[in-house]
Amino acid sequence: MQAKTDVLIVGAGPTGLSAALFLLDQGHRVRLIDRRSEPSSFSKAFGVNARTLDLLSASGVSESFIANGRKLERINIRRRGKVLGTLQLDDVADEYPFLCVQSQADSERILTEAVQERSGVVERGVELTNLEQGDAGVEVTTRSSSGEQVILASTVFGADGATSTVRNLLGVDFEGTTYPEPWQLFDVELETPLPPDEANIFLLADGGMFVVRHAGNLWRVLGSGADLLGALPAGTKIGPVHWESSFQVSNRVAAKFSHGRVHLGGDAAHTHAGIGARGMNLGIEDAFVFATLFDQGRLKDYEHLRRPIVQKVVREITRMMMVPRSQTLPGRIVRAVPAIVGVVLPLARTRIQPWLLGLDHEIHLRH
Repeated sequence: MQAKTDVLIVGAGPTGLSAALFLLDQGHRVRLIDRRSEPSSFSKAFGVNARTLDLLSASGVSESFIANGRKLERINIRRRGKVLGTLQLDDVADEYPFLCVQSQADSERILTEAVQERSGVVERGVELTNLEQGDAGVEVTTRSSSGEQVILASTVFGADGATSTVRNLLGVDFEGTTYPEPWQLFDVELETPLPPDEANIFLLADGGMFVVRHAGNLWRVLGSGADLLGALPAGTKIGPVHWESSFQVSNRVAAKFSHGRVHLGGDAAHTHAGIGARGMNLGIEDAFVFATLFDQGRLKDYEHLRRPIVQKVVREITRMMMVPRSQTLPGRIVRAVPAIVGVVLPLARTRIQPWLLGLDHEIHLRH
Protein backbone atom coordinates (compact mmCIF):
# COMPACT_ATOMS: atom_id res chain seq x y z
CA MET A 1 0.00 0.00 0.00
CA GLN A 2 1.14 3.54 -0.73
CA ALA A 3 1.53 6.16 2.00
CA LYS A 4 1.12 9.75 0.82
CA THR A 5 2.85 12.93 1.95
CA ASP A 6 3.46 16.44 0.68
CA VAL A 7 7.23 16.25 1.07
CA LEU A 8 9.52 13.32 1.73
CA ILE A 9 12.85 14.45 3.18
CA VAL A 10 15.70 11.97 2.91
CA GLY A 11 18.37 12.55 5.55
CA ALA A 12 17.96 13.76 9.13
CA GLY A 13 21.08 15.86 9.44
CA PRO A 14 20.92 19.63 9.98
CA THR A 15 19.67 20.30 6.43
CA GLY A 16 16.88 17.72 6.49
CA LEU A 17 15.79 18.59 10.02
CA SER A 18 15.68 22.30 9.16
CA ALA A 19 13.63 21.62 6.03
CA ALA A 20 11.15 19.59 8.11
CA LEU A 21 10.95 22.38 10.70
CA PHE A 22 10.28 25.10 8.12
CA LEU A 23 7.67 22.99 6.30
CA LEU A 24 5.87 21.98 9.49
CA ASP A 25 5.66 25.63 10.53
CA GLN A 26 3.99 26.28 7.17
CA GLY A 27 1.42 23.53 7.81
CA HIS A 28 2.61 20.92 5.32
CA ARG A 29 2.65 17.13 5.69
CA VAL A 30 6.20 15.93 5.97
CA ARG A 31 7.96 12.58 6.32
CA LEU A 32 11.60 12.57 7.34
CA ILE A 33 13.61 9.36 6.97
CA ASP A 34 17.21 8.49 7.72
CA ARG A 35 19.00 5.20 7.15
CA ARG A 36 20.98 5.54 10.40
CA SER A 37 19.35 3.91 13.40
CA GLU A 38 20.81 6.58 15.72
CA PRO A 39 22.11 10.12 15.20
CA SER A 40 25.88 10.40 15.03
CA SER A 41 27.63 11.45 18.24
CA PHE A 42 30.52 12.89 16.21
CA SER A 43 30.44 16.45 14.95
CA LYS A 44 31.92 17.66 11.69
CA ALA A 45 30.30 21.10 11.89
CA PHE A 46 30.73 23.30 14.95
CA GLY A 47 29.86 26.90 13.98
CA VAL A 48 26.35 28.31 13.44
CA ASN A 49 26.57 31.60 11.59
CA ALA A 50 24.48 34.77 11.67
CA ARG A 51 22.51 33.90 8.53
CA THR A 52 21.43 30.57 10.02
CA LEU A 53 20.48 32.16 13.34
CA ASP A 54 18.36 34.68 11.45
CA LEU A 55 16.58 31.97 9.43
CA LEU A 56 15.86 29.88 12.53
CA SER A 57 14.91 32.76 14.82
CA ALA A 58 11.14 32.64 14.16
CA SER A 59 11.03 28.99 15.25
CA GLY A 60 12.75 29.68 18.58
CA VAL A 61 15.63 27.39 17.64
CA SER A 62 18.17 30.23 17.48
CA GLU A 63 17.44 31.13 21.09
CA SER A 64 18.05 27.50 22.06
CA PHE A 65 21.28 27.38 20.04
CA ILE A 66 22.65 30.50 21.72
CA ALA A 67 21.65 29.29 25.20
CA ASN A 68 23.36 25.96 24.55
CA GLY A 69 26.48 27.17 22.73
CA ARG A 70 28.80 30.11 23.12
CA LYS A 71 29.64 33.20 21.10
CA LEU A 72 32.82 33.34 19.04
CA GLU A 73 33.74 36.89 18.03
CA ARG A 74 37.49 36.77 17.29
CA ILE A 75 39.59 34.68 14.90
CA ASN A 76 43.37 35.08 15.02
CA ILE A 77 45.84 34.21 12.27
CA ARG A 78 49.17 32.99 13.68
CA ARG A 79 52.62 32.10 12.42
CA ARG A 80 55.57 30.97 14.57
CA GLY A 81 54.06 32.14 17.84
CA LYS A 82 52.97 35.57 16.57
CA VAL A 83 49.47 36.87 15.84
CA LEU A 84 49.61 38.26 12.31
CA GLY A 85 46.08 39.63 12.31
CA THR A 86 42.62 39.28 13.84
CA LEU A 87 39.11 39.10 12.40
CA GLN A 88 36.63 40.81 14.72
CA LEU A 89 33.16 39.45 13.90
CA ASP A 90 31.33 41.75 16.29
CA ASP A 91 32.35 44.66 14.05
CA VAL A 92 29.62 43.50 11.65
CA ALA A 93 26.30 45.33 11.98
CA ASP A 94 23.89 42.43 12.50
CA GLU A 95 21.61 41.06 15.20
CA TYR A 96 23.94 38.07 15.53
CA PRO A 97 27.53 39.38 15.04
CA PHE A 98 29.21 36.13 16.06
CA LEU A 99 29.52 32.43 15.35
CA CYS A 100 27.58 30.27 17.79
CA VAL A 101 29.96 27.44 18.67
CA GLN A 102 28.31 24.12 19.47
CA SER A 103 28.73 20.57 18.26
CA GLN A 104 26.77 19.35 15.26
CA ALA A 105 25.35 16.68 17.55
CA ASP A 106 23.86 19.44 19.72
CA SER A 107 22.53 21.28 16.67
CA GLU A 108 20.83 18.11 15.46
CA ARG A 109 19.42 17.37 18.92
CA ILE A 110 17.88 20.84 19.27
CA LEU A 111 16.46 20.74 15.74
CA THR A 112 15.03 17.26 16.37
CA GLU A 113 13.33 18.47 19.54
CA ALA A 114 11.81 21.38 17.62
CA VAL A 115 10.50 19.03 14.91
CA GLN A 116 9.00 16.72 17.54
CA GLU A 117 7.33 19.66 19.31
CA ARG A 118 5.47 20.22 16.03
CA SER A 119 4.39 16.55 15.96
CA GLY A 120 7.04 15.70 13.39
CA VAL A 121 8.73 12.30 13.49
CA VAL A 122 12.26 11.30 12.51
CA GLU A 123 11.93 7.81 11.04
CA ARG A 124 15.30 6.17 11.66
CA GLY A 125 16.60 2.94 10.21
CA VAL A 126 14.65 3.64 7.02
CA GLU A 127 16.67 3.45 3.80
CA LEU A 128 15.62 4.77 0.41
CA THR A 129 16.19 2.13 -2.27
CA ASN A 130 14.44 3.50 -5.36
CA LEU A 131 12.48 6.44 -6.69
CA GLU A 132 10.38 6.91 -9.81
CA GLN A 133 8.83 10.17 -10.94
CA GLY A 134 5.43 10.41 -12.53
CA ASP A 135 2.52 12.77 -13.07
CA ALA A 136 1.09 12.00 -9.62
CA GLY A 137 4.36 12.61 -7.78
CA VAL A 138 7.45 10.66 -6.78
CA GLU A 139 7.03 7.00 -5.90
CA VAL A 140 9.72 6.15 -3.36
CA THR A 141 10.59 2.67 -2.16
CA THR A 142 12.05 2.36 1.33
CA ARG A 143 13.42 -0.55 3.33
CA SER A 144 13.52 -0.97 7.09
CA SER A 145 13.36 -3.72 9.69
CA SER A 146 9.58 -3.74 9.08
CA GLY A 147 10.07 -4.51 5.39
CA GLU A 148 9.54 -2.47 2.25
CA GLN A 149 7.16 0.45 1.90
CA VAL A 150 6.18 2.63 -1.04
CA ILE A 151 5.65 6.34 -0.32
CA LEU A 152 4.00 8.68 -2.81
CA ALA A 153 5.32 12.20 -2.28
CA SER A 154 4.46 15.28 -4.28
CA THR A 155 8.09 16.37 -3.78
CA VAL A 156 11.33 14.80 -2.50
CA PHE A 157 14.13 16.75 -0.83
CA GLY A 158 17.43 14.85 -0.84
CA ALA A 159 19.53 15.88 2.15
CA ASP A 160 21.33 12.58 2.57
CA GLY A 161 24.95 13.67 2.56
CA ALA A 162 27.93 13.68 0.24
CA THR A 163 27.37 10.07 -0.88
CA SER A 164 23.67 10.87 -1.50
CA THR A 165 21.54 7.93 -2.62
CA VAL A 166 19.01 10.42 -4.00
CA ARG A 167 21.61 12.14 -6.17
CA ASN A 168 23.04 8.82 -7.36
CA LEU A 169 19.60 7.42 -8.27
CA LEU A 170 18.96 10.57 -10.30
CA GLY A 171 22.29 10.09 -12.11
CA VAL A 172 23.40 13.64 -11.27
CA ASP A 173 27.16 14.23 -11.50
CA PHE A 174 29.01 15.57 -8.44
CA GLU A 175 31.53 17.82 -10.14
CA GLY A 176 34.73 19.14 -8.56
CA THR A 177 38.15 18.24 -7.24
CA THR A 178 39.77 16.58 -4.25
CA TYR A 179 42.81 18.09 -2.52
CA PRO A 180 45.82 15.75 -2.48
CA GLU A 181 46.85 16.55 1.10
CA PRO A 182 45.66 14.28 3.93
CA TRP A 183 43.71 16.11 6.64
CA GLN A 184 43.32 15.24 10.30
CA LEU A 185 40.79 16.14 12.95
CA PHE A 186 41.08 15.80 16.72
CA ASP A 187 38.55 16.55 19.42
CA VAL A 188 40.96 16.60 22.33
CA GLU A 189 41.16 17.84 25.91
CA LEU A 190 43.75 20.62 26.21
CA GLU A 191 45.29 22.87 28.81
CA THR A 192 46.61 25.66 26.64
CA PRO A 193 47.62 29.32 26.78
CA LEU A 194 45.37 30.01 23.77
CA PRO A 195 42.44 32.36 24.58
CA PRO A 196 39.48 30.08 25.37
CA ASP A 197 36.87 32.14 23.52
CA GLU A 198 38.83 32.89 20.36
CA ALA A 199 39.56 30.72 17.32
CA ASN A 200 43.02 30.46 15.81
CA ILE A 201 44.33 29.73 12.33
CA PHE A 202 47.97 28.57 12.32
CA LEU A 203 50.11 28.82 9.17
CA LEU A 204 52.39 25.82 9.63
CA ALA A 205 55.46 25.09 7.55
CA ASP A 206 53.76 22.08 5.96
CA GLY A 207 50.12 23.17 5.98
CA GLY A 208 47.49 24.91 8.05
CA MET A 209 45.76 24.25 11.36
CA PHE A 210 42.52 25.53 12.87
CA VAL A 211 42.00 25.40 16.64
CA VAL A 212 38.81 26.30 18.52
CA ARG A 213 37.35 25.31 21.87
CA HIS A 214 34.13 23.30 21.80
CA ALA A 215 33.19 23.55 25.48
CA GLY A 216 34.95 23.08 28.81
CA ASN A 217 38.48 21.91 28.03
CA LEU A 218 37.50 20.07 24.83
CA TRP A 219 39.05 21.62 21.70
CA ARG A 220 38.76 20.96 17.97
CA VAL A 221 42.13 20.74 16.19
CA LEU A 222 41.85 20.43 12.42
CA GLY A 223 44.38 20.76 9.63
CA SER A 224 46.74 19.38 7.02
CA GLY A 225 50.10 19.45 8.82
CA ALA A 226 51.95 16.23 9.57
CA ASP A 227 51.93 16.67 13.38
CA LEU A 228 49.05 18.90 14.40
CA LEU A 229 49.09 18.20 18.13
CA GLY A 230 52.85 18.73 18.16
CA ALA A 231 52.36 22.12 16.49
CA LEU A 232 50.20 23.50 19.31
CA PRO A 233 51.69 26.44 21.24
CA ALA A 234 54.37 25.94 23.88
CA GLY A 235 52.85 25.24 27.27
CA THR A 236 49.96 23.22 25.89
CA LYS A 237 49.22 19.98 27.75
CA ILE A 238 47.46 17.35 25.64
CA GLY A 239 44.83 15.22 27.33
CA PRO A 240 42.55 12.42 26.12
CA VAL A 241 41.46 12.40 22.47
CA HIS A 242 37.66 12.01 22.24
CA TRP A 243 37.55 11.64 18.45
CA GLU A 244 40.18 11.36 15.75
CA SER A 245 39.60 11.26 12.00
CA SER A 246 41.72 11.32 8.85
CA PHE A 247 40.18 12.33 5.55
CA GLN A 248 40.60 14.17 2.27
CA VAL A 249 38.86 17.43 1.42
CA SER A 250 36.83 17.89 -1.76
CA ASN A 251 35.14 20.91 -3.30
CA ARG A 252 32.18 19.58 -5.31
CA VAL A 253 28.85 20.92 -6.55
CA ALA A 254 26.07 18.80 -8.03
CA ALA A 255 25.49 19.37 -11.75
CA LYS A 256 21.79 19.87 -10.96
CA PHE A 257 20.01 20.83 -7.76
CA SER A 258 16.59 20.00 -9.21
CA HIS A 259 15.47 17.05 -11.34
CA GLY A 260 11.74 17.12 -11.88
CA ARG A 261 10.03 16.82 -8.50
CA VAL A 262 13.27 15.91 -6.69
CA HIS A 263 15.58 18.55 -5.23
CA LEU A 264 18.96 18.39 -3.48
CA GLY A 265 20.30 20.33 -0.49
CA GLY A 266 23.19 20.32 1.94
CA ASP A 267 26.09 17.94 1.35
CA ALA A 268 24.01 16.05 -1.22
CA ALA A 269 24.21 19.18 -3.38
CA HIS A 270 27.58 20.63 -2.39
CA THR A 271 30.57 19.80 -0.25
CA HIS A 272 33.74 21.77 0.32
CA ALA A 273 36.61 22.52 2.66
CA GLY A 274 35.50 23.61 6.11
CA ILE A 275 37.16 27.03 5.95
CA GLY A 276 34.62 29.64 6.99
CA ALA A 277 32.21 27.11 8.57
CA ARG A 278 29.91 27.43 5.55
CA GLY A 279 28.96 23.78 4.96
CA MET A 280 26.16 23.13 7.46
CA ASN A 281 25.05 26.75 7.27
CA LEU A 282 24.68 26.68 3.47
CA GLY A 283 22.66 23.49 3.84
CA ILE A 284 20.25 25.09 6.31
CA GLU A 285 19.89 28.00 3.90
CA ASP A 286 19.08 25.47 1.13
CA ALA A 287 16.38 24.06 3.41
CA PHE A 288 14.86 27.48 4.04
CA VAL A 289 14.75 28.38 0.35
CA PHE A 290 13.34 24.95 -0.57
CA ALA A 291 10.60 25.12 2.07
CA THR A 292 9.64 28.69 1.17
CA LEU A 293 9.46 27.93 -2.55
CA PHE A 294 7.43 24.77 -1.90
CA ASP A 295 4.98 26.79 0.17
CA GLN A 296 4.73 29.36 -2.64
CA GLY A 297 4.38 26.74 -5.38
CA ARG A 298 7.62 27.95 -6.99
CA LEU A 299 10.03 25.03 -6.79
CA LYS A 300 10.87 25.56 -10.45
CA ASP A 301 12.95 28.50 -9.15
CA TYR A 302 15.01 26.44 -6.66
CA GLU A 303 17.79 25.56 -9.12
CA HIS A 304 18.52 29.07 -10.34
CA LEU A 305 18.18 30.62 -6.87
CA ARG A 306 20.51 28.21 -5.07
CA ARG A 307 23.09 26.77 -7.44
CA PRO A 308 24.77 30.07 -8.51
CA ILE A 309 25.08 31.18 -4.87
CA VAL A 310 26.61 27.85 -3.84
CA GLN A 311 28.98 27.87 -6.82
CA LYS A 312 30.16 31.35 -5.85
CA VAL A 313 30.82 30.32 -2.24
CA VAL A 314 32.72 27.20 -3.33
CA ARG A 315 34.87 29.28 -5.73
CA GLU A 316 35.69 31.67 -2.89
CA ILE A 317 36.57 28.78 -0.58
CA THR A 318 38.83 27.32 -3.26
CA ARG A 319 40.70 30.63 -3.48
CA MET A 320 40.95 31.00 0.31
CA MET A 321 42.30 27.47 0.65
CA MET A 322 45.41 28.48 -1.29
CA VAL A 323 46.76 30.23 1.82
CA PRO A 324 46.69 27.39 4.39
CA ARG A 325 47.99 24.96 1.73
CA SER A 326 51.75 25.33 1.99
CA GLN A 327 52.67 24.33 -1.58
CA THR A 328 50.57 26.88 -3.46
CA LEU A 329 52.13 30.17 -4.56
CA PRO A 330 50.04 32.27 -2.10
CA GLY A 331 50.83 29.73 0.61
CA ARG A 332 54.58 29.96 0.00
CA ILE A 333 54.49 33.76 -0.14
CA VAL A 334 52.62 34.21 3.14
CA ARG A 335 55.00 31.83 4.92
CA ALA A 336 58.09 33.55 3.52
CA VAL A 337 56.73 37.04 4.27
CA PRO A 338 54.15 36.61 7.05
CA ALA A 339 53.99 40.38 7.64
CA ILE A 340 51.94 40.57 4.44
CA VAL A 341 48.94 39.32 6.44
CA GLY A 342 49.07 42.45 8.58
CA VAL A 343 48.96 44.56 5.42
CA VAL A 344 46.28 42.69 3.48
CA LEU A 345 43.89 41.71 6.28
CA PRO A 346 42.79 45.24 7.28
CA LEU A 347 41.96 45.94 3.64
CA ALA A 348 39.93 42.72 3.26
CA ARG A 349 38.36 42.63 6.74
CA THR A 350 35.12 44.41 5.77
CA ARG A 351 34.48 41.72 3.15
CA ILE A 352 35.78 38.64 4.98
CA GLN A 353 33.96 39.21 8.28
CA PRO A 354 30.41 39.32 6.79
CA TRP A 355 31.38 36.35 4.60
CA LEU A 356 32.26 34.30 7.68
CA LEU A 357 28.82 35.14 9.09
CA GLY A 358 27.05 34.04 5.90
CA LEU A 359 26.02 37.61 5.11
CA ASP A 360 27.76 37.83 1.74
CA HIS A 361 24.54 37.58 -0.31
CA GLU A 362 20.82 38.26 -0.14
CA ILE A 363 18.04 35.68 -0.36
CA HIS A 364 15.52 36.90 -2.91
CA LEU A 365 12.28 34.94 -2.57
CA ARG A 366 9.56 37.41 -3.45
CA HIS A 367 7.11 36.57 -6.22
